[in-house]
Amino acid sequence: MKEFQTDALNAFTIVTNRVRQINAQSRMSELDTLSRLESLMRSTTPLQGRKLLFFISDGFVVDAKRSNGSDVMRRVINEAARVGVVIYSLGTRPNVFGSGIDVSKNDYPDFSPRTSSRSLAESKMPQEPLETLAEETGGRSYLNASSLDDGVGEALTESSAYYLLAWRPDGENQRSGKSRIKVVVKGRPDLRVRMRQRFFDFRNTEAAAPTKHAPDDELKIALGSLYPRRELPIVVRASFANTADKGTVLNASMQIDGAMLSFGEREQAIVDVLGIAVDDRGRFASFKQKLDIPSEVVAKDGRFINWSQPLSLPPGLYQVRVAVRDRRTGRTGSAMTWIEINGGPTGTNPPPPSPPQSTPQ
Repeated sequence: MKEFQTDALNAFTIVTNRVRQINAQSRMSELDTLSRLESLMRSTTPLQGRKLLFFISDGFVVDAKRSNGSDVMRRVINEAARVGVVIYSLGTRPNVFGSGIDVSKNDYPDFSPRTSSRSLAESKMPQEPLETLAEETGGRSYLNASSLDDGVGEALTESSAYYLLAWRPDGENQRSGKSRIKVVVKGRPDLRVRMRQRFFDFRNTEAAAPTKHAPDDELKIALGSLYPRRELPIVVRASFANTADKGTVLNASMQIDGAMLSFGEREQAIVDVLGIAVDDRGRFASFKQKLDIPSEVVAKDGRFINWSQPLSLPPGLYQVRVAVRDRRTGRTGSAMTWIEINGGPTGTNPPPPSPPQSTPQ
């Protein structure tokens, strides 16, 4: 009333509208945070095995009465179980009072006994979603810590050495998720048990039948894959040289595991290669190759096949992507690296592999 020079009724209306605006913004931030987290976990589906996800946040409030945040939380936790993600929550909210508070006076509201419970709730409620996400997915939450390094270090230590236990439900109650499981390791107090609190239906997680694509399309899909394809392992390295006639030349050196190739009756494997180097301005150069690899080359010179491709490019920061496909089996692989080309002396990032052992045709 003093600030706006108005009466009690108008002041009440101003405050009410402001609270509604804050609640609306909070709900949008809450749902946006959870939706992005769910999308991130879904994008890791191509990666096999257990995945560790650090969720760094100062916290947020899930309002079960005014939004569907609780439903979204359950959906996020179920998605984590489906793709094998374990969440470690790291809180960034400081557990100290502001620098402008004079502790010698009692004019700070949270020091009052009448509002002490409010202070506890305001600090605890934003942390509850972080604790829930970590506990329900089998991870841990590190809150009110003075440094994030300790939490990251402990999480990496725990995730580097562990025993994985699997259990299959027997009865209908167990299959429906109504039963709870408790795991105890007898006689080993040094071991710590962490487990998911959610079940998921394998029938809803069965991989869909692969879509048939043309060979060239499969190569393009592998080239643009968010994560490297490992069906046919490939390594790519990049270096550059300044030449008198062609200027700066990027050299993409590639290596493929010959033991993963199928040679067939003709004792020869055919591998299609597609590559591209693109900079931050959209300038790019691409190449396409066909490798004819006799089986005796692999038997004689070792299991790894090395070859290279030069590309004339101006100076800049480039992302180099390469995809390969075995024509006989249809298996694909991809890899990616970065390199900065400048006009100075010849450089490499990192050193290229050994000299080629087979010549592309």
